[in-house]
Amino acid sequence: MKTEQMLRLQAYLDNEVSSAEGREIASWIARDAEAKALYEELAATKSLLAPDNELAATVPDSREFYWSKIAREIERVEREPAREYTPRPWWMRIFAPVAGAAVLALVVFTSVSNNGRSVAGHQVEHSETDSSLTFYSPEHKMTVVWISSGQVEADADVQQVSDIEPDDDVL
Repeated sequence: MKTEQMLRLQAYLDNEVSSAEGREIASWIARDAEAKALYEELAATKSLLAPDNELAATVPDSREFYWSKIAREIERVEREPAREYTPRPWWMRIFAPVAGAAVLALVVFTSVSNNGRSVAGHQVEHSETDSSLTFYSPEHKMTVVWISSGQVEADADVQQVSDIEPDDDVL
């Protein structure tokens, strides 16, 4: 169906055609199934969009009251003097990032150098001999041991794997 024919159907539905053209379109709808389907779809859409289907919302005050309220607020804001931009002193622009970096470094240094001490209720131990780190949390009943791979040196007290006899108990 052509666009012009669709527009004629819409005009017929909206009663925007003459009576002679209306009779012609009505007979066309009766003969053509596609035209009838489109007309019914347009009629259903129109009925759904009808003003009767909208919820009526009533406002206790008039619309002029709300517009005058908005206009008063705009006028009030326009009457206020604009705030002047005051730039920070040069030393403040340098000091703030340096102070932040110093605090961050202090936190990192304190947590790393807290070897074997309690940190926020957790026990942390760092062993330099075997490059291990042990974390114990009594609150969570958890122990984590981190052994860095490739960094562990063999102690003199430890037997080599080849020296262990099959009958020996190895734990």
